[in-house]
This record gives sequence, structure tokens and C-alpha cells, in this order.
Amino acid sequence: MSIDTAARTILLAVESGDDVMALEAAAELAALLRGTLQGVFVENMELLRLAQLPFAREISLTSNTARQLQSRQLERELKAQAEHVRRLLEGHARRHSLQWSFRVERGAVISALARNSDIAVLGRSQMKQRQQAVPSGPIVVPYTGSPGSRHALELATAMSADGVGLLVLLPTDQQQLRSETASLLAQDAHYAQALAVANFAPRQLLAVGRQYRCRLLVLGADLSITPAQLQQLLESSRCPVALVR
Repeated sequence: MSIDTAARTILLAVESGDDVMALEAAAELAALLRGTLQGVFVENMELLRLAQLPFAREISLTSNTARQLQSRQLERELKAQAEHVRRLLEGHARRHSLQWSFRVERGAVISALARNSDIAVLGRSQMKQRQQAVPSGPIVVPYTGSPGSRHALELATAMSADGVGLLVLLPTDQQQLRSETASLLAQDAHYAQALAVANFAPRQLLAVGRQYRCRLLVLGADLSITPAQLQQLLESSRCPVALVR
């Protein structure tokens, strides 16, 4: 399966310096497409507001001890995380000879940042990626036969060419898509499988992600999913989400 290698903008939006999976996925996509890598570090406004409350406490996941959450300390930590993301982004861009940019946005909704990008890789919530181990399963992509889902499948297939598994989700009420998908994937030697699901609602996608320990969820932009549902995915997913136009 061939992909369109016309130059595109690949947006990376994260709210933590620890979201390595999202960063690596965005860099890999930019390298495949020879596109421009655009990084955005999002400062979480809810966390900043919480730090201003006198009773707010932060509990260490390693020592299980609590300390007062202080605004100045949080500001310093966010600044350090943003710089960490910038350095990692620069390293990937230099390694692949990519054009790149980086900026910090306070209070932006990560899912909303994807609207003006050809491809957006959206990081998990800060708490989610602290709590979960790095998934080692397949790239997961829902396929409906639409142009957007076809683009998503093409990119997911290209990314899985180095031995990473590919799991294609198909609606149970459209069995003809199974033979179409098999035809599209027939020329690729890597491991791929199809799974019929009842729907592509966030709850269903999250359940598949947990069961198969997905490393990346790739969605076509024309998939019937609302901004609120996309935000729900980011807040609960074990893996980053790529939105493809």
C-alpha cells in the first residue's frame, strides 16, 4: 500500500515531558512524509488553578507521600518539562533532517489544536501516562472505507512496516469491508489482523486499546467522533491518538 508523501504538517501536542510515545510517533510520521514537525506543549490550566488552592496536595506515586502543591514550583516544573520536550523534538528533527517548530500554549484544549493540521498526534493526559506502562502492542486503526479512514490505514500500514503489529477495526454490519481490507493489505508482508467491533464509540476504542495494549490509535478525521469524545479518548487512553485528514 502506497502513501502520499506530499509535504504535510505533523502536529505534536502534549501536556507532559514524559509522553515519549507521542513524540516518537509524530517524528516517525514526519520522517515518512518528509513533513514539517510542529510541537506544542500545553500547560494544563486545571492543574495551575488547583495549585492556587490552599488545601491542594500532590501525592508522590513512588513514595506515597503528600506535599502542598505550590504555584511557583508547578510553574518551574512545567517550564522544565516544556524545555525537555523541545530538546527531544529538536533531536528527532535533526536526526531525520526535518523542518520543525515549537511553542508553549497555556490552557489550550489538546483536541482543539488538531483542527488546522494535516496530521495531529495528541498525547495522553498527564495522569494517564504517569500511571500506565509503555504499551508494546499493535497500531490500531478503525476502517470504514471513507477517504479519511483510508488515509489513516495507509499511514498505519507504513508505520507498522518495521515489524510492529497492525490491528484494523471493522464495523460488524459491513462485512464487505473485510475483503476490501484484505486486498489493501495483501501486498504488505508485516503482521496485520482485522477485528470486527460493534461501533467506534470511545468506550469501544478504549476497550480494544486496553485488551491489545495498543501503542498508537490512528483515526481518520471523517470518523464520526465529536470533539468531546476525542477529549475523552485522550483522558482515558493507554496510547497517543493520531488524527489524519
